[in-house]
Amino acid sequence: MARIAFENVAIIGTGLIGASLGLALKRLAPAPRIIGCDLSGDARRSANSQKAVDRATGNMADAVRDADLVIIATPVRAVEVVLREIGPLLRPGTMVTDTGSTKRQIMAWAEEILPEGISFVGGHPMTGRATAGTDDASGALFENAVYCVSPSARADPKSVEKVVKLVEAIGSVVYFVEPDEHDGLVASISHLPFLVSSAIMRSAATDRGWREARSIAAGGFATATNLTEHDPRMFADICLTNADQVARQIDRLVDELTELRTLIVGGDDRIYDRFSESQQLHREWMSGRGSEPAPAVSTEDLKPQSLFFPGKLGELLRRGDRSKK
Repeated sequence: MARIAFENVAIIGTGLIGASLGLALKRLAPAPRIIGCDLSGDARRSANSQKAVDRATGNMADAVRDADLVIIATPVRAVEVVLREIGPLLRPGTMVTDTGSTKRQIMAWAEEILPEGISFVGGHPMTGRATAGTDDASGALFENAVYCVSPSARADPKSVEKVVKLVEAIGSVVYFVEPDEHDGLVASISHLPFLVSSAIMRSAATDRGWREARSIAAGGFATATNLTEHDPRMFADICLTNADQVARQIDRLVDELTELRTLIVGGDDRIYDRFSESQQLHREWMSGRGSEPAPAVSTEDLKPQSLFFPGKLGELLRRGDRSKK
């Protein structure tokens, strides 16, 4: 059974991700002691009843008092508030990580707010459910999921290694990525699909023919609009903290739709080629998901002699190791 370096864990935010992390950590042997913190009484009660936490509280100071690891699993824009409240309360050596869907803004807040002696390692598990409540939590949620890891500039390499071991212990695959790159990647494959789903729903439902159209809408429309069931607050925060990358992806989509419109209005049969190409690209991606190895590193790869991380991240970790010699 996997072992982790943390004995006392505070999870701030006991929604789907926070409660699922608690359940996943409780499956380990030995399991850490987990204090959950949420402003919602319902979320606290649900986390308690599912045994995702040993104790739940609405007081952040109470939650982090004895923690050697704090996991912030709130909506993105709430992370700043949490950091400002817990920063002065943390003991030197305490580690902080998060599960936010954008990384650049969160990393900037951590750099600005957290005191010296506190290592921050950004995280983003690429998993979830359409519903975001604590009642849907599962300890198996992270199994075989890619888990993005973005250490801060002053994170101690040993702290990074501890987070890597935790991620691997809950069954996830570690993927090191710098914050800017992360936000660019997820804007296209996570944020844009939600926006498209939302736009399709609003476009159809505000059209004058909606009253009749809704009666005959079937599986295709349901599939295309299903992402609207994700947490609106979560995606509002995502868009507002990743505005430039999301806007770039919207512009690219608008260009694509404009080209399709031109072909349609012009009666141009080459539109078939566009659809066929999209189908082929999708099939190639789907077939590759099961056959290509995930671009990940194991805990062993963190050893100084085999640090191979690209660019700034590799230099950061190598520099941290040299400073200890």
